[in-house]
Amino acid sequence: MTAILVVEDEAIVAEDIKNSLQIKGYTVPATASSGEDAIKKAKEFNPDIVLMDIVIKGEMDGIETAKQIHSLLDIPVIYLTAFSDEKTIERAKLTEPFGYLIKPFNKRELIVAVEIALFKHRLEDELKTSRKFFESVLESIVFGIWVTDKNDVIRYANSGVGTVTGMNPEKIIGMQIFNDFNEFIRPYYKKAKESRRPFYFEAVPFIDPEGRQNYKSGWLIPRKINTIFDGMICTIESIPRYSQMDETQD
Repeated sequence: MTAILVVEDEAIVAEDIKNSLQIKGYTVPATASSGEDAIKKAKEFNPDIVLMDIVIKGEMDGIETAKQIHSLLDIPVIYLTAFSDEKTIERAKLTEPFGYLIKPFNKRELIVAVEIALFKHRLEDELKTSRKFFESVLESIVFGIWVTDKNDVIRYANSGVGTVTGMNPEKIIGMQIFNDFNEFIRPYYKKAKESRRPFYFEAVPFIDPEGRQNYKSGWLIPRKINTIFDGMICTIESIPRYSQMDETQD
């Protein structure tokens, strides 16, 4: 059953919110009136969501309290407040809230906000889980994989890129293909981008960090939304016969 922590410094309001939630089948394991108490009870009960008033008792206001709860426990927060000025809203936005209800609000608005927040948080959890899964798969692949966005900037590179090229994968993230990356691969990248079709490149020279030239092959696979270019998936691996030739010459 979904558990909700209510943080509200007015006891009557807190009880009314608690009753409204319980009528709809939610549990309210605790209420809190200060930031310090809210953090303590969030750790104790680990609720599914926190309803947070911005003006509460204690040294911390609701925004600072929400920030700490989010960083410690990753629990979604909905703000309940009578303040809607731009400065307050901008501060609140920095804590990535899942909702913002302006007082006075009715019971239906409250329940809808809770349901939407729970749905959004569930989707985020599923996306995080999927991302971790696919990243673990990509990291286990022996050859290199790097991905660009629609502006041809590298946004991801697996550890295989480092194994194959000798370059630090973290350092190539943020590189712009046509300005910063290996110049020999740019024509092939451009061809794949313009044709919107996969392109296989072979015997493209790369210079490793020690200054030695070796040769790589791989695929450039455009990503598309409808027919609009949205980036490139690129694989890269060594060509044994060229690598052996270079070693012999050295």
